Amino acid sequence: MRFGAHVSSSGGISNAIDRGAAIGCESLQVFTHNPRTWKPINHKDAEIEGFRSKAADEGMGPLVSHGLYLINLGAPDKEVPTGPPGKPATKTRNIYRASVESLIQHIEIGHALGLEGIVLHVGSSKGSSEDEAIGRIGEGIQEALETADGDTSIYLENTAGAGDTIGRTFAQLQRVFAAAGESDRLGFCLDSQHLFASGYPVHEPGGIDRVVDEFDGEVGLERLRCLHLNDSKTPFGSNRDRHENLGDGEIGPEGMRSILGCPALQGLPVVLEVPGLEGKGPDQENMDRARRFHEEGLAAR
Repeated sequence: MRFGAHVSSSGGISNAIDRGAAIGCESLQVFTHNPRTWKPINHKDAEIEGFRSKAADEGMGPLVSHGLYLINLGAPDKEVPTGPPGKPATKTRNIYRASVESLIQHIEIGHALGLEGIVLHVGSSKGSSEDEAIGRIGEGIQEALETADGDTSIYLENTAGAGDTIGRTFAQLQRVFAAAGESDRLGFCLDSQHLFASGYPVHEPGGIDRVVDEFDGEVGLERLRCLHLNDSKTPFGSNRDRHENLGDGEIGPEGMRSILGCPALQGLPVVLEVPGLEGKGPDQENMDRARRFHEEGLAAR
């Protein structure tokens, strides 16, 4: 396992490598776009080169980005009213088309930065049927992969299962994979907190092994490219996406040891998205805990 974290890229994306190195990251996840606005960041050539050269100097990888939160490939392909939260709509936007265009931008900047993949929330149906939403998601992913330059992949992430989100079950993820044409550039990222919150018993003795076997049967373990390691603030099966520091949540130390000791998950990049002890995001303490739980989990096997 290569342990890493989602770190800030504020002040220039090359700073993310410095921040990751400061807490002991071997792999890394960043936002290449502001996650809460559609407007892309114009990364300067010097920043892109700085990111690549610093990562090489640190021996850091795999490197991935996370898609912005606004992307929803499951949204209906039509103009809808939009505006600032809590205020009357002042214009319209086609969320589906904006999502496809943003995904293309993510792939292109990912290629420029040397990223292996983009972790993507699959989307939600927004009042349409699950079949219709999955069809749109598949078409949008195919269009993005065919349009964007480069070979950066897309990693579909499982969800905690709130509302009408797609990806709460492995069966749904497999349906999206099939709808997208089963591209070699399409893989998966599993999030431990999302698994727990959506009812997969990763915290139980032997639970992670059963969950991994189910994923292998439904999707194929060879397509798993990344693991998000997060404890949970909310109870098992809550369908709520609330991350906690490692060992401090409902999954707990034993659950963390079990997950990290699972033989089938060794070799993956493991990315922390925890709040941090001071509420500033992943920190040295959580990185130390991850490595300790990994050693203890392997020893327990």
